[in-house]
Amino acid sequence: MANRPQSLSDAQIIAAARAVYESAAFDEIRSAHQAGQSITLSVSGWSIQYEPLQFSGMTAFSENGFIIGKEAFASEDELKKTQLHELYRLGRSALSHGRHIDRASASAETRAAFEFAERHYQSI
Repeated sequence: MANRPQSLSDAQIIAAARAVYESAAFDEIRSAHQAGQSITLSVSGWSIQYEPLQFSGMTAFSENGFIIGKEAFASEDELKKTQLHELYRLGRSALSHGRHIDRASASAETRAAFEFAERHYQSI
């Protein structure tokens, strides 16, 4: 899925987040969080890494995935929002399509991902 020729639709991003959230593999990430241990897994075709550090999420474009931290597990809603945010960036960012962007564009993409997650987290 890296360097996709086109953006993922809203429905595709929501379906991907739901598949990740409900997967047995993601249960391993939940267990790693509870144990305070790092883990990296392929979940529904995405590389997802958990690090027991104080942050919610970070997109890993080169890995076709994302890294989540302790703050993503503050609540189930926050976990859903973090997954949607990161999958939105993977599916829509110019960076995921191999293009460079300036600071203003990066900020706009981050804001759009945040707003998308806020609108759709209850769909997960």
